[in-house]
Amino acid sequence: MADISVIRTALANRIGTATGLRTLPEAKDAISPPVAVILPGVPLVQYGDTLDGALTIYLRVLLLLSDAAPTEKVQRALDNYLGIGSGEAESIAGAIQQDPTLGSTVHYAVAKIAGSYNRVDYAGVTFFGARVDVEIGSI
Repeated sequence: MADISVIRTALANRIGTATGLRTLPEAKDAISPPVAVILPGVPLVQYGDTLDGALTIYLRVLLLLSDAAPTEKVQRALDNYLGIGSGEAESIAGAIQQDPTLGSTVHYAVAKIAGSYNRVDYAGVTFFGARVDVEIGSI
């Protein structure tokens, strides 16, 4: 059975290593941007996708870059993390593509969708950021 704590940590390590962005494998009460936080996705688990009993797990990478109104610099950084700016190498999707097994922790991981590019509420505070939804095939 998949250990979601191990998977979250592997995803956080992959993103942090490739992008340089501080990435937390689980939610914290208080954070200091810029940071990415790994949260449960919606849905969290899909059962019965494969004959071998593997699970499909969905995680959300919440990017929180600023606790103030966005500046041009912050928006360009967010564009790069989402892979829609000039810094493709810094993107979350690019980081996952570099090692889609997350260090042999999972069968595969792929960034599926980015959204919520705007003000994002987290722990009662409004930040500027976005989210990246990741699909993971467990081993």
